[in-house]
Amino acid sequence: MKSLIAILSISIVLLCYGVDLSAQEEKNYKRLEISGYFGTGGKARDGQLIPFYFTSHCIALGLEYYLNPRISVEGQITYLPNIAYANFPPKWRPGGEHAITSVIVREDEKHRLLLDINLLFYFDFIKIKIPAISLYLSAGTGYQYDRVQFNVVTRSTLEQYKFEYGEFCFLWISIGAGFKVNITNGLSARLLYKIHRFGGEETQTNRLALGLSCRF
Repeated sequence: MKSLIAILSISIVLLCYGVDLSAQEEKNYKRLEISGYFGTGGKARDGQLIPFYFTSHCIALGLEYYLNPRISVEGQITYLPNIAYANFPPKWRPGGEHAITSVIVREDEKHRLLLDINLLFYFDFIKIKIPAISLYLSAGTGYQYDRVQFNVVTRSTLEQYKFEYGEFCFLWISIGAGFKVNITNGLSARLLYKIHRFGGEETQTNRLALGLSCRF
């Protein structure tokens, strides 16, 4: 709760900062930007919140709308293979109707999908337009979907077969920081580090990615 209050307070301060400065900047800027990302990602390790533990590659797509030159709203979808955390459904637990004797989870049958929306705040390092270098911070929320394939053996028949199970969870708070470099008026490169569902142990996702953005 304290983390949520702190992040909301910082967001309000940054919003005031962006609104104050926007009046000093030109009005004919392009508002929409689409970004593609490729990088590496990982989840908590053995219940420990290790922020730079990466075990998988990741790809992402984002659509950003600029409220003013310093503040934008971005919707983003991210896919990570080989990462998932999904509880076994109740009917498959020992003693249930389909009680099991063993469960095997294959690493290549784990999938994680992140769907989030974020506020981004930009701070210019260089005032010239090209190549402008900006630091940006992001804070947002959304949902996470984990899907796992289990190889199970039932107690009644001792037969083995595949069982897939998916689970949604709320992301709570996702925070990130990155650099953006304008290559041309409509094209830029990005470096992004982000923590999804901050403090979520097994459900926290750490992500480091390079991106390319097209603005129109």
